[in-house]
Amino acid sequence: MPADWQIQLQKPKAIKPLPNPSIVGTGRDEVQTVIKQMLETREIPLDKEDCNQTTGECTLLSKSVVFIKGIATRSQLEHYCEVPSAAVRNWAKGRYVLRFQITPASPKTSQVGVYAKFEGMADGMSGSEWVPLTSKGELEDMMLRCIQDRVQGGDCKDIFH
Repeated sequence: MPADWQIQLQKPKAIKPLPNPSIVGTGRDEVQTVIKQMLETREIPLDKEDCNQTTGECTLLSKSVVFIKGIATRSQLEHYCEVPSAAVRNWAKGRYVLRFQITPASPKTSQVGVYAKFEGMADGMSGSEWVPLTSKGELEDMMLRCIQDRVQGGDCKDIFH
């Protein structure tokens, strides 16, 4: 005898990441200003800023930021990066460098790409070493969403948990 009812447990749908790079509805100079404000708010120091006068493309590079150390390092690294399971290591710290590419798409729009380079400090027999890790795109997506939010007058409060 078939049941007339059914229990459905739904987990929240995962939000699809934005395309990276994304088109942002404002000019290059405003996007640059927005990125600098976002970095300042998040206490991420800017290292280099370079604009090509011919193409109009700008690159902003952050300094290296240690975002986690201690006991939670492995889980945080696994959240943001592909951590090789074959290499069982004691992870002591995690850090990243951000690169923002801004290209004028039209007078009123820009193409913005966000790229993160992650490294984990592994404690091994021969001492500590920084190991390059592959990003899952999580941090980049949050940064892109924040840029979009700020361009529209928002403050990114709901984006970074």
